[in-house]
Amino acid sequence: MSLLAAGLARHGVCFAIVLYLALPRLCVAEDTQQLPKMTVEDEETAGASLYPIELEQRSLTTPDTAELLRTAPGANVNRNGPLTGIAQYRGMYGQRLNVLVNGIYINTGGPNGMDPPLSYIPRNQLGSLQIIRGIAPVSSGSETLGGTIIAEARRGEFSNSDAVASSADIAGGGATVDSSYSIGGLGSVATRNHKLDLYGSRENGGNVDYSNGKIRASRHERNNFGAGYGFRTGPHEFLLDVRRNETDPTGTPALPMDIVLINTSIVQGEYNSRIGRYDLHAQGFWTDVNHKMSNYELRNPPNPMMTRLNTTSSDGGGYRVDLSFPLVSGSLMVGVDGHFDQNDATITDPVNNPAFRVDNFNDIERNLYGFFTEWNGALAQGWDLQLGARYNRVTSDAGEVFASTATASPPNGPFVLQNRFNSADRSKTDNNFDLVAKLSHAMNSQLTLLAEAGHKTRSPSYQERYLWLPLQATNGLADGNNYVGDINLDAEKAYEVGLGLNWATGRFYVEPRAFYRYVDDYIQGVPATDPVVIAVSTAGGDPTPLQFANVDAKLYGADAAWGVTLNNNWSLDGVVSYVRGERDDINDDLYRIAPLNGRATVTYRRSGWWTGLEGVAYAKQDQVSETNQEEKTDSYQLLHLRAGMDIGRGLSLSAGVENILDSTARDHLAGLNRVTGSDVAVGERLPSAGRNYFATLQYRYD
Repeated sequence: MSLLAAGLARHGVCFAIVLYLALPRLCVAEDTQQLPKMTVEDEETAGASLYPIELEQRSLTTPDTAELLRTAPGANVNRNGPLTGIAQYRGMYGQRLNVLVNGIYINTGGPNGMDPPLSYIPRNQLGSLQIIRGIAPVSSGSETLGGTIIAEARRGEFSNSDAVASSADIAGGGATVDSSYSIGGLGSVATRNHKLDLYGSRENGGNVDYSNGKIRASRHERNNFGAGYGFRTGPHEFLLDVRRNETDPTGTPALPMDIVLINTSIVQGEYNSRIGRYDLHAQGFWTDVNHKMSNYELRNPPNPMMTRLNTTSSDGGGYRVDLSFPLVSGSLMVGVDGHFDQNDATITDPVNNPAFRVDNFNDIERNLYGFFTEWNGALAQGWDLQLGARYNRVTSDAGEVFASTATASPPNGPFVLQNRFNSADRSKTDNNFDLVAKLSHAMNSQLTLLAEAGHKTRSPSYQERYLWLPLQATNGLADGNNYVGDINLDAEKAYEVGLGLNWATGRFYVEPRAFYRYVDDYIQGVPATDPVVIAVSTAGGDPTPLQFANVDAKLYGADAAWGVTLNNNWSLDGVVSYVRGERDDINDDLYRIAPLNGRATVTYRRSGWWTGLEGVAYAKQDQVSETNQEEKTDSYQLLHLRAGMDIGRGLSLSAGVENILDSTARDHLAGLNRVTGSDVAVGERLPSAGRNYFATLQYRYD
């Protein structure tokens, strides 16, 4: 909480500016009105092209919400384990993407991305999942170089009277591929002025089956629960939400360790007000993550005498205040926001060597203070424009690190690196500027043309700056390489242009987009040249470590959503995505880029029931990173059958078969297996799950 308080105090001047602009107008407003439901869909008129992911035909038993991203144009997921799906959009992933869960950015609790943001919203609690296609508006988040993804949990609504109204939504189901079950629910009571939500879920599953056996260390277990309260009077709305996420032993076979536990507390508050034509919005949040991971509880350690336990913590928070009001032929938003994070990580060997200790990260701080403004309006009949600008000040620092004498391999090597790091100037400040322009022109009622351009920035993550000892603490890169950081890294600067159109007739629609993005100072691992780093890494099993460095890169491609209504009962929908990522300073490709892929679903609907057959195809990926020693992958195809029906009295049933043909697909974005004793060989790319039968029963009461 201290980080949040410090940030609010340091940003007091910006708050004063916003309130100075707001209060005179709010106080003289004669008209007040009841605040309507405010949703992110309002951004659609502000130049953002939102793509909502259709949830009806997706199983509630899917453990990882990130898996749903595969159904959106341009989106995908880097898979390191059953709950560790790292969102990818147009070749960008990790901290280059702004992933909002219930309106906030959640800091990961550990240095290897085992708890990416979408892991904090279980599938059976998910209310909506949307992607802002193309360049994200500056108002959508503080660092949006790779884009913005928005996930919202199901919540109760205020009623329209003073009488108490209640509602419930409960679902439970199971799947055969991992002998899993999930159960979750939301209960709500509300009046015109008050509402109370209670929600929770539990998921548990064993090791995942595939056509040739089991993927070891792929079990999962997670509990998520919380409560929310809302108060509304006149034009004012106050919301408070308290959430707890407890992930118990869960495998991450593409990483050197598995999850022992991730215990996370999240508290967030929000205020919305509309008086006259002026909208004021404010929010604050706090997150506390305690995380342990090990290489010996769910798997055998690579060396029986090298058991490792990594104990990490993250204390973070943030705030946002924005004011919107009419200006010229549109509306202007001005706002301030902040995001703060403090991290620690200590590696020990509690089984064989209690004296062993490495302070991997100590007292890491990364704080961001932002100011943004954005205008959305009409230039002329059929012409709409968005212009946005943002300034971010990003500061980072690290405490001194420590390695015990038990880590001296080779002799004195870790201590040389330790002393270098501790004697360096570790305090860094970046001043970053973002600019976005988005133009749309409605040619007629069926066709709209789109054009956009932007300049976006991202400061280095704490792993990229402060990883002082060659290790694989890389926020989930999972390439098997040891890395070291560089305190003096520059911020990434991306320049992007995009073109697209939306064309829809009575029965057919197509929404293609094409883009080109050049990234100056792209942060990428390059071969380390420091002899001490190489010697220490070699002793740890990797003679070719990498060091984070600034290089030049470019990404370009196209993606599209399309569909056709065949008749009153039959429809066909699909997406297709292609992205190419290349180094621009040397002849090499970027790491972990999805190949050309697409999917199509034919759906048959009748009153009270539906069924859909989905085909998925991924091309081979032979444009791989030599620097990361990335392996090529073959093409594959999958077939899924799903169905659902309304039973009546609030009950509905969904069921299906995924991977009907029990194919062994090797997804290029899946990591390489690191677990001995699995039916998947060490170093082999993890296969997709085998044939999976699932069913879910859901009860809704209003």
